[in-house]
Amino acid sequence: MLRPANAAAEAAMREIRGRVRVEIRGGVANQRRRGLYWSVAGLVVPLLNEAHDLTLDEQDLHDITRQKLGVGRWIDLPSGDRRFKPASTSNRAMNEAQRSEYTSRALHLWSTWTGVDVTTLQDEARHEAA
Repeated sequence: MLRPANAAAEAAMREIRGRVRVEIRGGVANQRRRGLYWSVAGLVVPLLNEAHDLTLDEQDLHDITRQKLGVGRWIDLPSGDRRFKPASTSNRAMNEAQRSEYTSRALHLWSTWTGVDVTTLQDEARHEAA
């Protein structure tokens, strides 16, 4: 429900006749969730690299995660090859509910891959950030 912010706005609202269209712009993305995602990625990469003799970085993990979780689409090339085109996870591309779901799914996936409980990963990332 929208309410007038002050007495002047309340008086102005009484004068409105007819239809009103409200457009909400801006908003603040949850940067803490975004930071948690990248902090946990920074913890997961060395675990995966050591356990599986890989040379991943955080961006590689992000790209692999988007493909695994189906965040993007497959493109069929004229050569017959298929290429995965990941969708953006930027503030403009995802709303907060979508980002929350994506982050939760990613953390659970990484937990499965590393064998480390997702809560432990989150706690460790918060500790590293402090």
